[in-house]
Amino acid sequence: MNWVLELLRRLRFRFQRSRFDQDLAEEMRLHQDLRAQELQGDGVAASEARLAARRKFGNEARIGEDSREAWSWIFLDRLQQDLRYGLRALASNPGFTITAVLSLALGIGANTAIFSIINAMMLRTLPVEDPQALVQLKMGGGGDDELNTPLWEQLRDHQQSFSGTLAYASERLSLGTPSDGRFAQGLWVSGDFFRVLGVPAMQGRAFTTDDDRWGGGTQGPVAVVSYRFARSHFAEGQQVVGQTIQLNRKPFVIVGVTPPWFTGLDLEQSYDVAIPIGCQPVFRAGATTEDEIHHWWLRIIGRVPAGRTLKEADERLQAITPDILKATTPPEQSARDQAEYRKAAFELRPAGLGFSATRTQYRTALYVLMGTVGLVLLIACANIANLLLARAAARQRELSVRIAIGASRLRIIRQLMTESLLLALMGAGGGFLFSLWGSRALIRMLSTSARVVDLDTSPDLRLLAFTIAVAGLTAVIFGLAPAIRGTRLGVHTALKEQDRGTLRGTQRMALGKALVAGQVALSLVLLAGAGMFVVSLRNLLNVDAGFDRNNVLLVGLNLQEAVPQARRAALYQEVLQRLESTPGVASVASSLFQPIGSSGWAQGVEPEGFTPKSRRDSLLFLNRVSPGFFRTFGTALLAGREFNERDTLTAPLGLIINETSARQFFGTTNAVGRTIRMNKPGSRTEKDSYEVVGVVKDTKYNRMDEAPRRIGYLALWQDPEPGTSIRLAIRSGSSIETLVPAVRAAILGVQRDAALEFSSFEARVNDSLLQPRLVAVLSSIFGALALLLAVVGLYGVTAYSVARRRGEIGIRIALGAQRGSVVWLVLRDVGALLLAGLLAGTLISLGAGKLVGTLLYGLKPGDPLVLSSAAILLCTVTALAAYVPARRAARIDPMTALREE
Repeated sequence: MNWVLELLRRLRFRFQRSRFDQDLAEEMRLHQDLRAQELQGDGVAASEARLAARRKFGNEARIGEDSREAWSWIFLDRLQQDLRYGLRALASNPGFTITAVLSLALGIGANTAIFSIINAMMLRTLPVEDPQALVQLKMGGGGDDELNTPLWEQLRDHQQSFSGTLAYASERLSLGTPSDGRFAQGLWVSGDFFRVLGVPAMQGRAFTTDDDRWGGGTQGPVAVVSYRFARSHFAEGQQVVGQTIQLNRKPFVIVGVTPPWFTGLDLEQSYDVAIPIGCQPVFRAGATTEDEIHHWWLRIIGRVPAGRTLKEADERLQAITPDILKATTPPEQSARDQAEYRKAAFELRPAGLGFSATRTQYRTALYVLMGTVGLVLLIACANIANLLLARAAARQRELSVRIAIGASRLRIIRQLMTESLLLALMGAGGGFLFSLWGSRALIRMLSTSARVVDLDTSPDLRLLAFTIAVAGLTAVIFGLAPAIRGTRLGVHTALKEQDRGTLRGTQRMALGKALVAGQVALSLVLLAGAGMFVVSLRNLLNVDAGFDRNNVLLVGLNLQEAVPQARRAALYQEVLQRLESTPGVASVASSLFQPIGSSGWAQGVEPEGFTPKSRRDSLLFLNRVSPGFFRTFGTALLAGREFNERDTLTAPLGLIINETSARQFFGTTNAVGRTIRMNKPGSRTEKDSYEVVGVVKDTKYNRMDEAPRRIGYLALWQDPEPGTSIRLAIRSGSSIETLVPAVRAAILGVQRDAALEFSSFEARVNDSLLQPRLVAVLSSIFGALALLLAVVGLYGVTAYSVARRRGEIGIRIALGAQRGSVVWLVLRDVGALLLAGLLAGTLISLGAGKLVGTLLYGLKPGDPLVLSSAAILLCTVTALAAYVPARRAARIDPMTALREE
């Protein structure tokens, strides 16, 4: 009985809706008549039409806005019908649906994962008050991104361009006992740092200008910690404010805790502890602001006031720039250098996105990867479009019946596009979930052994909008052409059983072949790109860097001001002696900088008999090294000698240069014994003369992909002012992991308060190759995926073509055609597709290669060998894929094929 009532209810609903549609159509007709008469100025006719509408439908006649609301209701109702029908249609063919959704989920997920990194680094603003008003002050003309303390103080005290200014710098600080290896990510900040950013303290208070006095404020050295640091270093419920922590063996009192949403201004490196800039003398007794004139380390940020433009702020800043530069001119510079310094100018850069070394380093690589996954998605869309064309052929009778009984072509296109949109949305849902894992995987790939990238890639509205937009775009790309092609039916041919000989079937095949040719072209682009990145990485791995990276343990040693300057050189020598006697140590050395790192020191020099064309021609990249440095790193000595224990403060100053310096400074003459002059430390007029005592092989200084540089090495024991930190390199005859405990014990046996950091030189070199390795690996994966999709697409079109030509092939075989000729008949068509795709792909690859030239090393974009290898690989694999249906075509039974016809 219930089902009878339900049937009656549905029939009543359909009847009411039919009556409603009729009434609505009549109302719209009357409304149009009324509007036409009003426009013609026939007031009497308009009144009669309005009266007729009220007689038929009453005073509440639904004309005007009411009719539009009714049409909206009908549109939503029909959309609901389309969605229900589309879901049923997709559910009836699960194999097609699963294949399409998985392909889209992979393509959309890869695009969303890459975009989530781009969004986090390049689009998402800082979680502070009005981040768009923040600007960074830096030296113009490609100058320094960071400024020194005197410049900061002058800008802070004299600027009138901003409503507030701040300065900050990052530094690792040891916690507790330095030797236990616990460190915190420290932040030197100005007193107004948190106020200018609009970041309140969640507990306690933020810094004030009193805290930032030179040497410490009235409450002494104070610190503000992050929410994450407070949770990880203090017990649950413990009062954090008022606690004392040891930073570089100095006590600091915690006065506040910042909210969990604020992690600092460096995107991939959350801060742990913030301390005032004025507390520098706490770590370096006797330090003054004048000592900081050569220490360029602070980022300076200003907030543009409301109602003032960036141009107005810049004009006010430029007005006071000459006085600021005059007050901060280094006194030891030459008159020419001082005049050049005073000509400099500040420029303002938007700072609302925060700062990111990863963004600077990987910007081009991320855009390349975004383009790569975009091409993969296009190839996947082409595959799905081919599947939809085949599906439209299978649904021909259904579509024919609908057209024959009066369905409009637009109505059927809308239904087919609804199905495509459902596929895209399901693929986008799966892709969005995949991107959550993929973005975290990418973050892990961007991290190195020395620096863990802590980037917030949590979903936001922009990421969700991107995913929905990609889903909609893909639905149009893969769905519109098959929908239009599938509905191009004539009434007189609509109900035919087959369309193999019709023009429509030929057009469908032409479209499918065009899509496959496009897949081949895009696949060649991706394979060629992957090949170039792989070859570039191979070149970097095989480049002669001038040193042996294997079995070298690197140790960072920091004395934390525990040792007076006069005793540091002797202590370092004692550490080296203790390490040399440690079992398992083959050789040991120390230096100011370690090879392949961001630190460096460049200085203008005056080689004997050399006249530079510009100041850059006289730059020499320097390092201070101990005896045994070149032996430990495996750098060959080409002429002269290495440093030894006699190269002390009382001995003549010696210098070792690399072969590039010897060739550019002294030509073909012997460089050993020649003289190079350079400024004394802290003096602008006095110079020291260094005798070249040796020439060594060229090595890399900062990066593995850099061109040969002029490098000079000074004797470490001739440094008049040894610093508190030094870098040790220890070569082991076996595994370096087993050497760490013995090395730690040997160093702490000499200086128990030393802070130590251990790393592998091989890992350091590998970390420097992270970007080319990341691009090579991911582009190879996406290239292989593109090749797989192209193979599937080509196989599908070839198999469909063979099925359509089954009768023709049967007749050919019946007339005596050999199997080889049938196979060639099929492969000939495939060859035409491949040729068209390869030509288009080659042209695209040559054009796109110029965009990735900066990511390549040791080869040019569009390298012929790489491009031809990719083309051969693509032809081989796709030919094998096409051979399977071609071979099946050659085995067709003629009688069976003719019966089917």
